[in-house]
Amino acid sequence: MDKYDFMVLDIVHTYKQEQQAHIRLAVLERNFWKRIEADTDLSVGQARIGERITNLYLDGMVQNKNGYALTKKGREQLAFAPWKKEEVA
Repeated sequence: MDKYDFMVLDIVHTYKQEQQAHIRLAVLERNFWKRIEADTDLSVGQARIGERITNLYLDGMVQNKNGYALTKKGREQLAFAPWKKEEVA
């Protein structure tokens, strides 16, 4: 997992906390692109948001039941994100 996989997990987690609902794919993709908009280290080809979500799903980090939510494993992995909680807004 790289920082962008952790970013996807954080987007799903933050949305759940703020909206009390599972995040839809379109909203997840939009939020991901907004976060990486200014990131010059990542090209469009490297972003592969669909592939990242698929891999997180196959690894048991997220589940899709009328929208995406973190699994227990996903929440545990998010604790190891390569940023401090205070930095994420």
